[in-house]
Amino acid sequence: MSARPTPMMEQYHALKREAGDCLLFYRMGDFFELFFDDARQAAGILDIALTSRGEHGGEAVPMCGVPVHAAEGYLARLIRAGCRVAIAEQVETPEEAKRRGGSKALVRRDIVRFVTAGTLTEETLLEPRRANVLAGLCEMRGAVGIASIDVSTGRMELEECPPDGAGAALARLAPSEVVCPEGWDNAPDGAIGRPRSNFASEEGEGALRRVHGVATLDGFGSFTRAMLAAAGGLIAYLDHVGRGTLPLLLPPVARGGDSLLAMDEATRTSLEIVDSQHGGRAGSLLGAVDRCVTAAGARQLAQDLSAPLTDRSAVEARLALVAFFHGDPILRADLRTVMRALPDIGRALGRVVAGRGSPRDLGQVRDGLGQARRIRDALAGQADRPELLTGLLPALGGHGALVDWLERALVPTPPTERQQGGYIAGGYDAALDELRQVSGNARRAIAALEARYRAETGIAALKIRHNGVLGYFIEVPSRHADGLMAADSGFTHRQTMASAVRFNSLQLHEEASRIAEAGGHALAAEEAHFEELCSAVVTSREAIAHTAEALARLDVASGQAERAAEGDWCRPDIVEQPCLAITGGRHPVVETALAKAGERFVANDCTLGPDNRLWLIGGPNMGGKSTFLRQNALIVLLAQAGCFVPARSAKIGLVDRLFSRVGASDNLARGRSTFMVEMVETAAILSQATERSFVILDEVGRGTSTYDGLALAWAVAEAVHETNRCRCLFATHYHELARLAETCDALSLHHVRAREWKGDLVLLHELADGPADRSYGLAVARLAGVPAPVVARAKAVLDKLEKGRAETGGLAAGLGDLPLFAAASAQPEPQRDAVREELQALDVDALSPREALDLLYRFKRTAATDP
Repeated sequence: MSARPTPMMEQYHALKREAGDCLLFYRMGDFFELFFDDARQAAGILDIALTSRGEHGGEAVPMCGVPVHAAEGYLARLIRAGCRVAIAEQVETPEEAKRRGGSKALVRRDIVRFVTAGTLTEETLLEPRRANVLAGLCEMRGAVGIASIDVSTGRMELEECPPDGAGAALARLAPSEVVCPEGWDNAPDGAIGRPRSNFASEEGEGALRRVHGVATLDGFGSFTRAMLAAAGGLIAYLDHVGRGTLPLLLPPVARGGDSLLAMDEATRTSLEIVDSQHGGRAGSLLGAVDRCVTAAGARQLAQDLSAPLTDRSAVEARLALVAFFHGDPILRADLRTVMRALPDIGRALGRVVAGRGSPRDLGQVRDGLGQARRIRDALAGQADRPELLTGLLPALGGHGALVDWLERALVPTPPTERQQGGYIAGGYDAALDELRQVSGNARRAIAALEARYRAETGIAALKIRHNGVLGYFIEVPSRHADGLMAADSGFTHRQTMASAVRFNSLQLHEEASRIAEAGGHALAAEEAHFEELCSAVVTSREAIAHTAEALARLDVASGQAERAAEGDWCRPDIVEQPCLAITGGRHPVVETALAKAGERFVANDCTLGPDNRLWLIGGPNMGGKSTFLRQNALIVLLAQAGCFVPARSAKIGLVDRLFSRVGASDNLARGRSTFMVEMVETAAILSQATERSFVILDEVGRGTSTYDGLALAWAVAEAVHETNRCRCLFATHYHELARLAETCDALSLHHVRAREWKGDLVLLHELADGPADRSYGLAVARLAGVPAPVVARAKAVLDKLEKGRAETGGLAAGLGDLPLFAAASAQPEPQRDAVREELQALDVDALSPREALDLLYRFKRTAATDP
């Protein structure tokens, strides 16, 4: 018969049921302990010892623990490993437990919060230069509502999209955590299911009204029912993880469906906007252009690049601010020097509002607001200010009373922890100063008492010490203890150690009591002031948040001006008509990498308009085709994000959607081969691109057989030209596609230049007009280190193929390779001969890809059905 679980284990299991699938950090004294499967999982992730204690069900209970004072570091590792953690704290002291239930009463514990990837506010758990987004999704009446918030700063956005657009929206937001209704068929991978009742539009609207203390949301914008339902689910989750304490929630901003440049997940991955395909900022567009000197500015720049604008006036407003700082290097340098010392007041505010603030956070708010006021005064005197700067200036001021209060109340450098006090400035509270004086006088009295006892006893080694268990005590070496043991010595024995003996005295007890009493009152007084200061900051939270946003925008603009001056970038000319005229364009990431290696990037022009909106680009691998395609897409993206661009000049017609089908990849987890991924991405382009879109396509059709691939590339190019009619750069190795120029009037032919010199391939990385004369595939293979015998054999095979092709007259020579010819050859006599004669009589070179595909499928059907 198994033993009855101990009261502590009963309490643990009750809390674990409440924690669900979260790891439970169970507070026991100075440690957070984990038990059973939680302990096994955490020990493996944290690389700490797995031990055991007691028994449960006849077996030892696995356990591990982490010190409370170091818990944040362990939490960070668990969160990065994909875990969620429930924190169970002791909510009463052992003394309170004894008074409640006697000497054997168990200290009460309760889950005080859940720590999850999307709800972090702690400075040590967050990446300073990366936003931490939590998203809520739900579907309503054929639309998906998305609510997103960066809990660390309170920024909240609501949007709506069709079901097939949710993936692109999530790719833009890059959330750390997603919540959605339980059982939703379209839930993203890894999403956390929450009760469906949380995702009701009425509940969401009511929650937003309560949080912001308004009777209607009309002042914030227009929100659909799907948006409000998503907001309801998001706020309910925040309330759950915070155990009734909500974080900072700023008024929601509605994102219009067409206000942002649309990009799907494949395009974002291909263009490596905020993260490279190897992970991290290094090698990404963000890594190449970020010159922000504050973490908040870096987060704002990442958002700008992730969500470029489609409104010309909004883009021009950002560009004008960059141009303002670009034109005044001295002002820019002075501003960046001041901003470099700015604290992250947005995240400090978030911690204060969430009830996790520290004296240091209050100090950061004080210092940041004070610096903002000085920045405003410096910028307000500038002539010819751009409109956006004029609009930002009011947000930089208006905090004079709060700043003055915080400056009077806090010491210059407040500590992170407040348990020991010492953060309220002297002179702020006379009563507190008096308590500190009493405590200080008592400490001096103890020092004098120690000197007196040494003189009276003649024991030079006598010391008055202090620890958390005994408080103050007198300590002498064991060899001197006998004289103090006498009843009339005035000393009372307390503890005998291996080499020392400890005593107490009446005078020491009196002074210790004075210190304890004064110190306790002083800590209580400081705590009261801390709560009062936090309340004042919380009351001004929206105004402070606006200041933080204004500072971030200034950092982005001055940083982009610095990047433009550093790289000789230009201000793009933004127009409404669909065109693209770039002179001397460069790839910002590749150019940066080449510069570090001491090499020069070869700039190229690109001109797309009504008469040449589709460029067909040939030439060898490694010649720069993919770089050219990407650099133009990135220039468009930078321009519409409000940044200067790496070119001598750039005229850019606003783009509504940006598509990039560049590079080979597979998605084996979803059962998709490289070619399937290529076709899925191509299908998305053909179904979604409009006349205002910009598309880059690289080597469509290369993932299948030669003729299937050629036919598909031909048909895709025709569709882009005739149906989508978008601006498009189309790179290919299929020389046969050059014939499209005969029938597609808005298609022009180009190639990247290369030359062979004394057997070596020289890649010039220059773009030239006209079709490519050859692919230089064997030369590239040699350059890549393919063994010489293999290259030689490939050349022999190539010569044979080209000879056969010349003898039989162009593309018709390849009929033996066509699936339709193979199908015909597989038929029985005499049908096979009839089909062969029909095929040989055809002028295959004159067939369009659609006609060729029709023949293919017709002969495949004949082969499959003919007896």
